[in-house]
Amino acid sequence: MNRDSGFARHALRRLIRQPGFSVPVALTLALGIGASAAVFALVNGILIRPLPYREADRLVVIRHAASRIDLPMNGISPGAADYYRAHNRVFEEIGVYVEHVRTLSDLGDPERVQTALVTPGVFSVLRTATSAGRLIDPADYEPPAGNVAGVVRGVLVSHDLWLRRYGADPSLIGRTIEIDRLRLRVVGVAEPGFHFPHAETQVWMAWGWPTTVASRASLSGLAYGSIARLKPGVSRADAERDLQRLVGTMPDAFPDVTRSLLDEMGLRAVVVPLKDAVVGDVRVALLLLLGAASFLLLITCANAVNLTLVRAERMRREVAVARALGASDGHLARRFLSESVCLAALAGALGFALAAVAIDLRFGFAPNEIPRLREVGVDGAVVALTLGLATLSGGLLGAVALASARRADLAGTLSGGLSRMTPGRREQIGRRVLVGAQVALALTLLIGSALMAQSFWRLKQVKLGFDPEGAVIFRLPVTPNAGAGRNYYHEVARIHAEVLGRVRALPGVDGVEAGNIAGFPLTPVPSFYKSRIAAADRGGVSADVWPYALFSFATPGYFQAMAIPLVRGRTFRWEDTGRVGHGVILSASLARALFGDQDPIGRRVRWARPSRDPDYTVVGVAGDVPSETIRDGPSKVLYFPNLYPPKADTITGVVHDYIPDDEVYVVRTQLPTAAIVSTIRRLIHEVDPKLAITQVGTLGELVAGSVARTRLTMLLVLVAAGTALCLGVIGIYGILSYAVSQRTSELGLRIALGASPKAVVRMVVRQGALLALAGIALGIVSALALTRYLRTLLYEVSPTDPVAFVVMTALLFGVALAASYVPARRAALVDPVVALRHE
Repeated sequence: MNRDSGFARHALRRLIRQPGFSVPVALTLALGIGASAAVFALVNGILIRPLPYREADRLVVIRHAASRIDLPMNGISPGAADYYRAHNRVFEEIGVYVEHVRTLSDLGDPERVQTALVTPGVFSVLRTATSAGRLIDPADYEPPAGNVAGVVRGVLVSHDLWLRRYGADPSLIGRTIEIDRLRLRVVGVAEPGFHFPHAETQVWMAWGWPTTVASRASLSGLAYGSIARLKPGVSRADAERDLQRLVGTMPDAFPDVTRSLLDEMGLRAVVVPLKDAVVGDVRVALLLLLGAASFLLLITCANAVNLTLVRAERMRREVAVARALGASDGHLARRFLSESVCLAALAGALGFALAAVAIDLRFGFAPNEIPRLREVGVDGAVVALTLGLATLSGGLLGAVALASARRADLAGTLSGGLSRMTPGRREQIGRRVLVGAQVALALTLLIGSALMAQSFWRLKQVKLGFDPEGAVIFRLPVTPNAGAGRNYYHEVARIHAEVLGRVRALPGVDGVEAGNIAGFPLTPVPSFYKSRIAAADRGGVSADVWPYALFSFATPGYFQAMAIPLVRGRTFRWEDTGRVGHGVILSASLARALFGDQDPIGRRVRWARPSRDPDYTVVGVAGDVPSETIRDGPSKVLYFPNLYPPKADTITGVVHDYIPDDEVYVVRTQLPTAAIVSTIRRLIHEVDPKLAITQVGTLGELVAGSVARTRLTMLLVLVAAGTALCLGVIGIYGILSYAVSQRTSELGLRIALGASPKAVVRMVVRQGALLALAGIALGIVSALALTRYLRTLLYEVSPTDPVAFVVMTALLFGVALAASYVPARRAALVDPVVALRHE
């Protein structure tokens, strides 16, 4: 024990006396270990760790896809869910849900909470429990009867909400809370940590449907979420085959589903593991980051090994003397291992600290930008990985140092002579291979980062179709009093009209308008906001060939406030709200899809599916905007007028089914966002104290958020690539510097025999260039093989883009030449007299 502690103390003293070696090695390893541990924590928390549900590996989501038509609704319908539940052979239970954001307005200030209407089967599938009260059951929902809508009787609240808003009051069970002005009875509190379908879900509301409704399959209503539990031993492929069998029997079970319709659609059932559904498309980005971190770890290890080899060669005389004095191989092994363990322990501690900071900061991501990000943290797996990497690093450095030292020739080392002039061929080859590998890995990362940067730049250059500068936005959902009855929409319109009037009167406000969330830029919405739109004067065309479009609503000044150009026609007027000749505005892409190059002004459009609603007259064509994401491009949008008629009987049927109860306001102002938002909150509270605004920000922030994931992925890869470039260049510089120091006598002799300083510079730089070119060749091959996995992350950029390959190759080669020139210049300044006298 004393001997081991003595070795450790001596090792620390030696390392402290040699900071030129110990500090670079410790920092290099710390960087590699820290980056690897941080990225592993991210990948482990999101991709590897099981979902927080019992037997989560058997949980799946049921979806539908159509191979022959553009089907935007890919969930499940109530009728299909009941049919599958009754006739499937592969599921224990199926649950259905639909999400909403609602206003919770009891006990203090109103707040917007994420809610979900759920069938009791959801809780059976998830096998959850409560911390107080009970779960929802069928008695908590009164299904619709005739023209009377269904009534929610009971709700379940999350444990988080119970603690935060209600102070864990046990008497909440059985009491009522107010959601969207409805008094709903709390039947229970969910167990701690339970959230479904998202981490933000706070309230679950009882839901169901009568058999007479559920028995009608409505394939156009495949917009609901589902969760199902596979029976033991059933695979996902087995489940898909069984559901496809049931899809084929739908024409025999449902009168409104025909064999020709199924064939025309190519409808098929898709079973997705719940984890895959939750993680979504972030999997590829995370695996990319893991690969980048692995490359960086390899580069740091290669750099540390190179520094260790250099030090070991410099210590050969010391090792030879120790052997001459009787030191055994075991003694030398303990010495080198103790030094390596000390370095690895320091590197591991620093790396763990770096990883902990990155994890605590969530890598700069907002919680809603990456699924399951809230579950990422420092746990036993991260600690074990850090310890494992530190241990392996220490063992590797110790083994390399010992192996290099043991190859020393005792007589030659002690006698000096020409053996000092050049290092051994084996040592030269080993170090050059390591540096070449560093360069290759660095180039692969550089090319990947260049592709991501180019993709991000192209996203930033996309014409948005609106002006994000100087615009504050917020969302104002409005639910009138339950007693509004037939005046429901009139009451909602009155509230919005009053809010618009008050905000317009504020000093410093240049204008304020409102539009429905469905057509608002860069705001994805559920698929039930889409429907097929047809040209009314082109009869005889099948409904399934017409394009899908978002149906949205806008005030007359909305397009001007958003700086969306009107390319044809005019904006809305009061006469456009009448049922006869109701005016609508088409987006440019929808106008082209319906009428080609013909002028659509004055033409009529309608719903492609049979409807009691009248045809609508096209009064204008607005410029295209991306309603989903910038990557998805322009959206087809049908805008209805939102003029808030003063009389309830002028509100027209389906036109106002979704509006104006969920508006996005656009406020043009040069005032600070915080100041104007605070004033708007006060005004809205004066209009109705139970209203709460949400999604407050600027249009610029909305645009930035739409490319946030691409930007942050790019930045992380850029950081890894930049670090790899520095380490690779340091490797080239280090090996050439060492070679020059070892060849001082040789270079002095060359100069004494007539070699010019320029020739010496060219010789050393040529060595660095050849070393870099070898690594570059390997790096190009590696990049060609690996960058194809970036395809799903790139936007209008090929994974083999020649610009990225050429520019990054030139950059790396240029930096490598610059790194080679410094030791080459030093070599040219060698005084031959001093060098030969020293020899």
